[in-house]
Amino acid sequence: MPSVPFLITRTPDVGRYEREGNSDSLISLLAHPDFTVQWKAASALERLQGKETINKLINALDHPDRKMRIGVVEVLSDLRDIQAVPGLLLLLSKDESNEVRWASAIALGEIGDESAREGLLRALKDPDKYVRYGVAIALEKNGWIPADPDEQVYFLAAAQRWDNIPDLAKVPVGPLIHHLRDFDPAVRAHAVKILGELHDPDAKGACDLALRDISGAVRWEALMAFPKCNIPLMHLPRGLSRRKRERKDPYVAMLLNFLFVGLGYNYLGMWWGFLVFQINVTSILILSLFLPAFIPYLVSYSISAIAVVHTWYYVRGLPDL
Repeated sequence: MPSVPFLITRTPDVGRYEREGNSDSLISLLAHPDFTVQWKAASALERLQGKETINKLINALDHPDRKMRIGVVEVLSDLRDIQAVPGLLLLLSKDESNEVRWASAIALGEIGDESAREGLLRALKDPDKYVRYGVAIALEKNGWIPADPDEQVYFLAAAQRWDNIPDLAKVPVGPLIHHLRDFDPAVRAHAVKILGELHDPDAKGACDLALRDISGAVRWEALMAFPKCNIPLMHLPRGLSRRKRERKDPYVAMLLNFLFVGLGYNYLGMWWGFLVFQINVTSILILSLFLPAFIPYLVSYSISAIAVVHTWYYVRGLPDL
């Protein structure tokens, strides 16, 4: 009898689990690889509802599988039960996954309980812009109004409404300086640009930080923005000189090109470098079929030596980014 080359997996019977009230099995399907199964399981759990089902969903919020936690959060979001608020707030503040925190923020907005307000406000400073965006939408959905200019700037930045910030009656520079440490260079660039538009001497405190930014786009925005804040032009070259250099190490590129010609170019970001490497290896293998083994390698290393010299002069000519 011929062997079966693959296993035929059986689609879970979601309908049967629902009829039996088997919420444990339905919850386990929230991490199923088939999205249709996930969706059917979530819909079944929403129809089951009930205190027992909700408690099991809340208990599953600390499941080690990220996909499971997201699925559970989505179901709780649709059920809108305030019992889930403490668990969702914990995920929003502690979970290592930005997707889980983002989903938790949206779920808290859907539930709309007042007790989630403080946790959501703290999350306006979350390190991830997607989470902050979800928090802003959740707060806006429930009619929250900023209590002071700082909260207003944090909210508008989280909602990605950067153009609205300069129009405020009073724009504190503190929240904008806070965003200069964001992971996303686009966020940092927006913050720098607005600091320049404010013409506020207090923005001087951000000058050195922005000029040393690893992103060239952020440094350019700083160069254009800070003269508007009465920061002396002579300070800018000194600030730029303290930035972290991104120049590729020429010695690494040279070594790679000598041992494996082409990989050094690939290290430098040239797409064709790996193609050169493959051509070189293939040529050595083919020539070895007809010539003594040392000859193809001798030819290869001769080419590598030329590539090493070229790599040195090429990298030295690259600008500091």
